[in-house]
Amino acid sequence: MAFEDEISALILLVSADRYSALHQWLQGLLHTQQENADTRLINLSGEIDLDTSDFIAKKNFIVENFSYICSLARLWEQLNPHAKDWWQLLDIAGKQSIELPQLPGIEDLTRLIFLSEILDSASKSTLLIVILPTPLHALKILGMAQKGPALIDQLLEPLLNWWDTTRQTLSTVEKLLRLRLPSSQQLRLNETWKGRLHLLQQTISGRSNHHFTLILDGKNYKPEQLLTRLSVAGMHRAIPHLLIVEDASNTSNIKIENECRNGPTTFNSSITVPESDLVANALKDKNKSLSIEEWNTESHCMKIFLPGVKKDNMNIQQINSTINLIYNGYCRSIELPAKLEAMQCNRAQMTQSWLRLWFGDN
Repeated sequence: MAFEDEISALILLVSADRYSALHQWLQGLLHTQQENADTRLINLSGEIDLDTSDFIAKKNFIVENFSYICSLARLWEQLNPHAKDWWQLLDIAGKQSIELPQLPGIEDLTRLIFLSEILDSASKSTLLIVILPTPLHALKILGMAQKGPALIDQLLEPLLNWWDTTRQTLSTVEKLLRLRLPSSQQLRLNETWKGRLHLLQQTISGRSNHHFTLILDGKNYKPEQLLTRLSVAGMHRAIPHLLIVEDASNTSNIKIENECRNGPTTFNSSITVPESDLVANALKDKNKSLSIEEWNTESHCMKIFLPGVKKDNMNIQQINSTINLIYNGYCRSIELPAKLEAMQCNRAQMTQSWLRLWFGDN
């Protein structure tokens, strides 16, 4: 089955600095939806108690709030029997989920697993509205989502491969001491989990498979600060389809509009676009170029849309067939296509928010 047939629902992602802006956006959107339309509101923020009282009366309207503790408990129920031998070896088999070590990044990983399960179960006629955390956090999560199964595999695979080798060398000791050393297979992703994370990866990586609205607070940020925040979107490959900057100065609006003019992002200075058109606009987006990366293997060139980025402050490093863009403490890695992977980047130029790279023989 082609992946386009696997995307089951229209997915609207939104992240906002201000709760008032988020609520205004949500009200405008939901008041225009048909009474019987299937709508699932997924609150991934983990911190906002959304006021949905106006919409609860709507038929087929469901609100699902992400709770880290509840999601962790449900995941532990699934993982505990699956890798029981490992948990016994680590002396955590009998522990409750709240007793488990609090590993860095596990909460965001749990968010993505929660969303992947919803994507997998949503019907084709469903409108999914996903409320993300505040912008900088949201952009980080969207960057993580595009890694798919590798999000977990890259963390575990080196360790599990080492364990397989070590376990073989300990086979004699295992028999002698009557130990039961667990197989690494118990800690590898099964096909269900891989499928869900792959679906999430393709949904977020493919800009025609979702519509992302980013609403920034223009009142409390200077123009350069807004551009810096916009650059974070490019560094996480999370370019919004629609960028709204509320209450910004004329200087800020001009600078941001110039950054977005030649790319796939629509800029608005307020939430003035009729939200009744948002769903229609999301569908229309499929008829225009949404590309944020373009490759020309004939001229050995590639270009990447990076609004808000200043080339003078960017460090470009190539390691084998991977280009690493380093900017303001963030790193975006890009794998070169097969026709360019043996070549070396020898020139770079930033023009109208697009970074152009040229490649030649070593």
